[in-house]
Amino acid sequence: MDAHSCYAATNAGQILKFPLRAPPSIAMSTSIAGPANSLGMAVVTVANLPDSPYLYVSDPGANSIRIYTVSSADGGLSEVSASPFVVGGTPGEMASFGTLLYVATSSGSIEALNVNADGSLSNISGSPFTAELGLTHLAAISSSTVSNANFLYAANTEDPKGSISAFTIEAGGALEPIPGSPFPTVPNGGPAGFYGGGIFLYVALKNADAVAAFAIGDDGSLTPIAGSPFRAGRGTFSLGSSEGFLVATNNTDGTISSYSVDSVTGVLTAVAGSPFAGSTASGDAFYSGTTFFVPNVQSDTINAFESDSTGAVQPLNASSLKTAAGPVALSIVAFPVTDPP
Repeated sequence: MDAHSCYAATNAGQILKFPLRAPPSIAMSTSIAGPANSLGMAVVTVANLPDSPYLYVSDPGANSIRIYTVSSADGGLSEVSASPFVVGGTPGEMASFGTLLYVATSSGSIEALNVNADGSLSNISGSPFTAELGLTHLAAISSSTVSNANFLYAANTEDPKGSISAFTIEAGGALEPIPGSPFPTVPNGGPAGFYGGGIFLYVALKNADAVAAFAIGDDGSLTPIAGSPFRAGRGTFSLGSSEGFLVATNNTDGTISSYSVDSVTGVLTAVAGSPFAGSTASGDAFYSGTTFFVPNVQSDTINAFESDSTGAVQPLNASSLKTAAGPVALSIVAFPVTDPP
């Protein structure tokens, strides 16, 4: 079995490491000093070091990215000499794509960075690239219809149009706005977490308590799917896939919505019993197969849930873990590492 470790940034300046065990459960943690209130964690592997990934953690207090090597022996973290890397604004969510790293900042721009062999970061020509107000989540997606076409989507949470900025990822990692971008969702919808499934893109609308659904065009443009947006619980924030079902955490009412997905039309249909009892998430859930982990800063826990063959969601009570500080962002590293995309 591959070795897995879960990492959690906290509100108290720690990075917690938890071994993951089978059946899905989280073991007791160890910790190192790290940034407080980080909202972004990303894992990147470079070609010449397939078993030595790097973990990138946003540091909003210092307008920088902290860089760590991950030990293949025990999952331990060591900060590299090139850390921290300063960015032009308060960094939040991040998205990795191969050896590219994209960082959403408080200035409404996207920092585009190359990951070098030693884990250090360097700016891509033209970076930063402009998005819209309240930029939060990012999603990098390869086209399902056009070879070597890759897109980056950005959620503009505070834009009155509830818009999504869309870019083509150029060969060197630079971003080129897609004609028609930014694409609106609903007025003041507050777009947040993404899930890209084949030719469709889904985005949580935290202010509209719903999930917006789009068809992705050959050029990366977005066209609303009939019936979109689809009703969820209150404060819809994070999206993921669980064995063909779309799962959404609703941060305001602490529930979890689950949907079947029509593979032809992209239409979402709530499964029986949805939304299900969950927990009040303090950040994005991390999805792994049929299991997903939810950070909860109110109770200082990481709570685990699982969906069954019908899409119904239930807690894995034995897998909830009490932490020493409030977890706000999660990431998982598995060995051997598979390099995305």
